[in-house]
Amino acid sequence: MVYKMNILLFGDSICQNYAQYVSKQMKSEANVFYVRDNARYTTFALRYLHEWFTAIGTKNDIDFDIIHFNCGLWDVLRLSNENRTFSSPQEYEMGLIRIIERIRWFYPSAKLIFALTTKVIEPGFEPGIVMGERRNSDIQKFNEIAQNVCKKYNVDIDDLWVVSEKIPLEGRSDEVHFETEIGMKLLGEQVIQCLKEHI
Repeated sequence: MVYKMNILLFGDSICQNYAQYVSKQMKSEANVFYVRDNARYTTFALRYLHEWFTAIGTKNDIDFDIIHFNCGLWDVLRLSNENRTFSSPQEYEMGLIRIIERIRWFYPSAKLIFALTTKVIEPGFEPGIVMGERRNSDIQKFNEIAQNVCKKYNVDIDDLWVVSEKIPLEGRSDEVHFETEIGMKLLGEQVIQCLKEHI
């Protein structure tokens, strides 16, 4: 019997846009599981990692071979009454480090892949700029932080930023998300290509 790798996807709402597509498309090649909860920002993800791992991995006696994850869109959010991102650059960096270290505490042999944060159509916040905004300049800065952390901790990068730049307007469902057939497929195919490099 041919061994099928166990893969876990978790992340913010962008991950939720492509997770089901990836799982269905790869069902003959790997067992792809995904967290249905939104991982939101880094400290939220850090807090709930053990619950997600228990619900999907431990209860089903699964040892994950690959874990593909992302966090960023909530971290870069600027609330309208504050002149700063929701997570500071330093907090984001430390949050990613702590997530990586915690994942490896649970699954020391798993290959880790981090997906860069996708581009938004500014102001990039559904309630409107009166309530807050996301800036692509912040996203690029946070993506650079993520790349530096991942290089240091031997985590591969899945560059969804580049993919999101090429997705046509009709592939977006709003200023931030890609809940369309086009958007889900383009992001999903990139994730699949990245995962297949490790199968």
